[in-house]
Amino acid sequence: MVYFQRRMTLTIPTERLGDLALNERDAVVDIAIGLYKRDQVSLGRAAEIAGMMSVEFLVELGRRHIPVNYDADDLRADLKTLKKLS
Repeated sequence: MVYFQRRMTLTIPTERLGDLALNERDAVVDIAIGLYKRDQVSLGRAAEIAGMMSVEFLVELGRRHIPVNYDADDLRADLKTLKKLS
């Protein structure tokens, strides 16, 4: 199996950041969280973008008081799956 790696370079002018202390890892996590909050990626994909395990990403969401994307349809699907398993 062949995997292709895509890379993105993001340049933010220093004057836009001002005195903000932001390292590359924090920026990548912030981007992943933004994509997750906008429902553009799943939790697992956001964790992958952030370079974290899903559990670590969940902890980071909790630390930032960001709710998990989970709605009534997700609950119904989970309940349906649980019924099938029992």
